[in-house]
Amino acid sequence: MAVQKRPPVITIMGHVDHGKTSLLDYIRKTRVTAREAGGITQHIGAYQAEYQGNKLTFIDTPGHAAFNKMRQRGAQVTDIIVLVVAADDGVKPQTIESIRHIHEAKVPVIVAINKMDMPGADPMLVKSQLVEHGISVQGFGGDIDVVELSAKTGSGVDQLLETLALTAELHNYEADPAAPLKAVVIESSLDPRRGSVASVIVQQGTLQPRQDIQTDSAEGRVRLLTNEQGEQLQSVLPGSPAEIIGFKGVAVVGEIVKDAHADYSADAAIEAEAAQEDPAAGLDLSNAGFDFEAMLGEKQKLKLLIKADVSGTLEAIVQTLDMDNVELVGSGLGQVTDGDIELAKATEALIIAFHIKVNNGIKQNAKNEGVRIKQYDVIYHLIEDLQKQMLKLMDSTIDEVITGEAEVMQIFEMKGERIAGVRVKTGTIRKHDLLHLKRGEEIVMNPVIKSMMHGKQEIDEINAKNEGGMTFKNRKLDFRIGDVIVAYKMADE
Repeated sequence: MAVQKRPPVITIMGHVDHGKTSLLDYIRKTRVTAREAGGITQHIGAYQAEYQGNKLTFIDTPGHAAFNKMRQRGAQVTDIIVLVVAADDGVKPQTIESIRHIHEAKVPVIVAINKMDMPGADPMLVKSQLVEHGISVQGFGGDIDVVELSAKTGSGVDQLLETLALTAELHNYEADPAAPLKAVVIESSLDPRRGSVASVIVQQGTLQPRQDIQTDSAEGRVRLLTNEQGEQLQSVLPGSPAEIIGFKGVAVVGEIVKDAHADYSADAAIEAEAAQEDPAAGLDLSNAGFDFEAMLGEKQKLKLLIKADVSGTLEAIVQTLDMDNVELVGSGLGQVTDGDIELAKATEALIIAFHIKVNNGIKQNAKNEGVRIKQYDVIYHLIEDLQKQMLKLMDSTIDEVITGEAEVMQIFEMKGERIAGVRVKTGTIRKHDLLHLKRGEEIVMNPVIKSMMHGKQEIDEINAKNEGGMTFKNRKLDFRIGDVIVAYKMADE
């Protein structure tokens, strides 16, 4: 057996908006080889970067759906997990979900504390929160490496790559390029121009053009192998990603691609022996630990109506849905119709339009009926947005960025109006800001400011450490001393 060193396969995990995609984009732009610089990249689910002569393979399929499907089918493709946590936001629901996956996967983890360039960055708080959830980081009684960085400025990214390279060297990842082929499907779709397309990472053996291949649900011959630059490949070695064109059907994410003519009897014997030694082998742990359904409650589900251009794409989208948290009220091919608008209105569903144009008449009808339509052309953008929508059910403030906080210090009455005497603790409160009135951790109401005063002078804003008076358009607003008025904006504004 000609066992050789191979690149490690790295998965980035973390909460929505904590910078997973930004980190991957920064690494892609700065660490691809010189001949690829300036080249047009395409999304194939994974790519290779290089650091000081060491190749590193990154899976850039976002979220946990694909990761779950791979593990449920016994495909342990990931060697190292990078857990991204925002320095100004800390541990959030999807961070906890990521930690559950890390514990189950039993692979090395490196923590990347991102957004160190933000004013509210507090890495010590993040580290203490991680320890509370079972990630024992260095300096807090554990040995898990932590790298503080900014995916925006690039500060600390090289340190992360160095840590990844050292971790890979320590674990000495190896594979046999001469062994029978095994590659894991990480993305799969039906392209209207190219036919069935599967993105894979090779685990052992060598993937080559004109090779007869098969999975449990599809078979075919490799007509074309390409990398993320669209360059044709003549061979793909262990630890490397590629896109395959040539399957007759749509392969399922997590399935193993094998050489149709190779003998796998030796591998089957080894796997059977390992299963006997490991009493947990074969158990489905997908529902262990952190329970999203419990957080959502029985009736809180994201209702979707999905329209796509072709059946393979529609099937691929539906396969990514977590049906514990999603209710699919309808799906189909072709244009969004008035009938779809009517169904979405009746069921309070969000319409997803993938790879199809929505004409202006339908858009206007949807607006009139209060129905939302979201259009996508890239499947991983769709998956990320659906994750955000599900998290929004659990935490209605998830997309909000706080711009100021003020405490109600006194209450006055003048000409039949109640006036809140406030002191701004952080940021700025402006007259036309979006507001929450909070009592403890509970949002009591979303007030609208009628006027702001400093002494007898009317003003438009109050800055940190300053005081002022506020009246509200809702005269019956029940504010009390000790309440907090929170000003915010939406994250995408």
